[in-house]
This record gives sequence, structure tokens and C-alpha cells, in this order.
Amino acid sequence: MKHQIRKGATALVLLLAGAGLAAAAGNTAMASKDRLSLTSTQQHTIFQSVKSQGTKEALPSGFKAAIGEALPASLTLRPLPGDATSKVPAVKSYDYVMLQNELLIVNPKDRKIVDILMQ
Repeated sequence: MKHQIRKGATALVLLLAGAGLAAAAGNTAMASKDRLSLTSTQQHTIFQSVKSQGTKEALPSGFKAAIGEALPASLTLRPLPGDATSKVPAVKSYDYVMLQNELLIVNPKDRKIVDILMQ
């Protein structure tokens, strides 16, 4: 009887561990999916369009921009200019934040960085 209970408990633990791993794998796949693959021409077009807007923000202390990272609440998201989204439709659903020498393309739903364009 104790042996059957132990086997049942072991099976339950393995089942729950497998479900947790599957959920984690699903989250990883979802996170890596939200990334842009822009050509250098597209990057240049977007950067020039945003640069003409003249909106730059200071980099918050301790924040290092990286793809997949969420932006601090202190940074203000702005919609990409119409000329950028008409020339590069792939960025239509994204916003941006312009720092000193970096343009962060951001998913406004979760505030995560999907691409970083350098000047």
C-alpha cells in the first residue's frame, strides 16, 4: 500500500514538473517571437524619421537597454511617425523611446524592447 502511494505521489510530482516546464517553454517561445528583423535601410529610415522629431530622454540610472527588457515607467512611449510606419509597415504596431544614441522600438502592450537601433 505504501509503495503504491509513493508511486502515485512520484507520478504526480513528475506530471506537475512537466506541466511547469511546458509552460516555461511556451513563455520563452512567446517572448522570443516579439523581435524585429529590420534591414539596415529600414533601420536608417526609422532612425532618421524619429530623429527629426527631436524627442530624447535621459537614460534612467541603472537601466541598460536590451531586447526583451521592459522599460522603466519613467520613460515615455511615443508612437512612431507616420512616414516611418508607411515606409516600414513591420513597425506599425510599435512605439519608441529615443535615448542619447539609441532608438528603442517597444511593444506598447508589455513595454518590452523588441529592437534597438543605433545612430
